[in-house]
Amino acid sequence: MEEEEKKLYSLSDYPATARVMETLQPLVVQASDPNADPAELAYMEESNAMTLAIIPLVVKGQAIGVMELETWQERHYALEQLNMAMTLANQVAVAVENAQLYEAVQQELLERKQAEEALRESEEYYRVLTETAIDAIVTVDSESRIHFMNHATERMFGYTQAELLGQPLSMLMPDRHRQRHLDSWNRYVETRERHIAWRAVEVMGRHASGAEFSMEISFGEMTEYGEPFFTGIIRDITERKQAEEELRHTLGKLREALGGTIQTVALTVETRDPYTAGHQRRVSNLARAIAEEMGLSEDQIDGIRMAAVIHDLGKINIPAEILSKPSKLTDFEYGIIRMHSQVGYDILKEIDFPWPVARIVLQHHEKINGSGYPQGLSGEDILLEARILTVADVVEAMASHRPYRPTRGLDKALEEISQNRGILYDPEVVDACLKLFTEKGFALDQE
Repeated sequence: MEEEEKKLYSLSDYPATARVMETLQPLVVQASDPNADPAELAYMEESNAMTLAIIPLVVKGQAIGVMELETWQERHYALEQLNMAMTLANQVAVAVENAQLYEAVQQELLERKQAEEALRESEEYYRVLTETAIDAIVTVDSESRIHFMNHATERMFGYTQAELLGQPLSMLMPDRHRQRHLDSWNRYVETRERHIAWRAVEVMGRHASGAEFSMEISFGEMTEYGEPFFTGIIRDITERKQAEEELRHTLGKLREALGGTIQTVALTVETRDPYTAGHQRRVSNLARAIAEEMGLSEDQIDGIRMAAVIHDLGKINIPAEILSKPSKLTDFEYGIIRMHSQVGYDILKEIDFPWPVARIVLQHHEKINGSGYPQGLSGEDILLEARILTVADVVEAMASHRPYRPTRGLDKALEEISQNRGILYDPEVVDACLKLFTEKGFALDQE
């Protein structure tokens, strides 16, 4: 059988009951009383009651409920009877309050037990986590004294817990680094620079045997019993540093090999055009110097230098008689010469350089006003590296002898880029180039 649905009542629906709880005085309602509260009368009719005595349940001067006495016949309660009912009601109220307190205490005990169990589980998890960790984990106070260390710390540094606990963290570092560590630690504790929390810092570590090794350390702050503590994770990065060094060495070798290959290609071009022998090398030196003057990154400078060394690679496809023709070129011959940028790009585009070498070679005759070739690019659409190469190429070409004309001289070359600064040539590149020659004594033949 389904349980009857429980009804919820509001005191606002039963003014008589509300008055009893407010005044803390009993009230007797007769079904025959025409002045009785309609809500109470309806309730009595529903329960077939003729008389309803409403007695407040009072604890410490506060009503916590009411006790109702119902009779099926009209009954008039004497004062002594009401007083007796009040006494009984007070005992019931105390019993109810005690039951509620007991339930609350039981709930609090249950919650505390659950919290303690959760804490034990958390501590066990933390213990397993720290003791099985490969990295060293230490906890230090605000004076950098070690209060906790895991087994990995013993293995990494060769000290026992008895030797390290209570000692300053700087004991794990070489003597020459200890004062700097203490100064940095005190500054952090005083300023609480939050942005460095858990940020890994590379420092030197010292084993109990005296051997030094590279390590990475990061700290985070926590509070225990109102005192600040700091948990640090220390990682031995010796193998990583060795791998990085080996990688740098390998990359250096690869760069040397790549440079040698590019020099060989450059010499191949110059053997077909003996009149411009050394042109690419001189352009490369000037382009590199301009890039350095402009403050470009070392990687960008390397890319410019490599591209400049072979920027005329496409001339390998031009007949030698055109390259070395002592008279003025015809429009047809000049058109063939203009193809060398595209030819150089087509040769280099499939090679996976660490720099955009092929695009630099393709664009080294573009002008910032769009009048260059082969694509007619302008402004920022031209790579910065190509804009630098363009200026270096023009200066070297005008300052050097050609089969079809004598040298125009360095002064004329610098005049050309000055007059067309911001028109044909990038103004920042021109300014850097002029500064090299007029203020720093740069020479085209210098290495």
